[in-house]
Amino acid sequence: MSHPARRLDQILTDAPLSAAILARLAAAQQAARIIAPICAEIAPDLDPLRPGTCDLRERVLRIWLRSSAHSTKLRQAIPRLLARLQSHGLEVSEIKVGVQLPTLREKPPANARNSGAKSELVQARGADEAAGYDSLLAFTQKLALTLPESGLRRAATKLGLAIDARLARMRESDQTFD
Repeated sequence: MSHPARRLDQILTDAPLSAAILARLAAAQQAARIIAPICAEIAPDLDPLRPGTCDLRERVLRIWLRSSAHSTKLRQAIPRLLARLQSHGLEVSEIKVGVQLPTLREKPPANARNSGAKSELVQARGADEAAGYDSLLAFTQKLALTLPESGLRRAATKLGLAIDARLARMRESDQTFD
């Protein structure tokens, strides 16, 4: 039986998890485009369109900076940013500014590994993350099976293999997925 070829965006919007992620990403990109002129005035080297800089969840826009140098200036401009977003029809009730460090991995206490004692919270979070990435792995495998032989199919297969390898390392070392 032959499956008709479908575009990747159609496949992703059919899956509830990926559709929600894509909608959130689109909303964050729209907000970033709207606030970009104000950000250019305040901090010329801040690009809100850079991936990972803006995140819009439940009417809260989070702006992640790579350094704290512009944090104060941006916090002072929050009323202007909110007014601009609302004038463009975006429902944003709050803006939070944060500094994103290069690595945000939670590490267990230094003595937890040596003594054999593990935090229940770290264990529970690791199990939840592993379950989430197990479903992501299943999705990439399913995606690779539905695509015709192409570069995109090979990329989906490669992504699935990378997730599978990382999950195996995560389970062996009791680390969180980062």
